[in-house]
Amino acid sequence: MGEVIEKGNVSIMFSAPHSADHLRKGKIKPKEINTDTLVKELKALKDVSIIYKTESLTEDANWDKECRYKTICKEYVLNNNINIFLDIHGMDYKREEDICIGTAYGRNILERIDLQNILVETFNEYGYSKVTIDKPFNAKGANCMSSYINRECNIPAFQIEINNKYRYKPCEEYDFKNLVDCFCRIVERLKI
Repeated sequence: MGEVIEKGNVSIMFSAPHSADHLRKGKIKPKEINTDTLVKELKALKDVSIIYKTESLTEDANWDKECRYKTICKEYVLNNNINIFLDIHGMDYKREEDICIGTAYGRNILERIDLQNILVETFNEYGYSKVTIDKPFNAKGANCMSSYINRECNIPAFQIEINNKYRYKPCEEYDFKNLVDCFCRIVERLKI
C-alpha cells in the first residue's frame, strides 16, 4: 500500500510522510532518516496514533495537492477523535536550527500559542536550544500536511522539522533516545 496507519488510544497523531524516498517535481528525494522510527517508538511508548510511509508511490504528501496518504490520514483523524496532529520531518544537518516548528504563523495551530509554548519549552528542557517558529519552514503552503489537516479537520496541526544531526547515527550529536524521551514528554504535556 505504501503507508502504515496504527491506531492509538491517545487523541494525538504523529505523521512521517517522508520516511521513504519520494518524488517531487519529477525528482526523487531521499527519505528523512529515522522519522518513521521516531513515530513507531512514540506509538509503542505512549500509544499515540501514527501514519508513515513505507515506500514511494510517486507522490509527496507534503507537496502534492492530492494523494492517498493525505486522504487516509484525514479520514483517520476525523473518525478517531484526534485533537492534535504533529507532522515529523527532517532538515539538513548543516542548518543552524535544532528544531523548526512550522505553524503557518499560527493559522495551522488555530492560534493555540499555549500548545506551541509547550513544544518550545519541552525541546529546550531536553537540550534543543535553537528552536525556531516558522523559520526556515513555515508550513503555510496549502499542500503541506499540517495545513491540509488543519483545514480539513479543524484541529491544531504542527510541522516539526528535526535537524538530521539528532536523527542520523554517524553524526556527533546523535542521541536518538533523548529525542524519543523529549517527544514522550511532549505527548504527556499535550494531552487535552
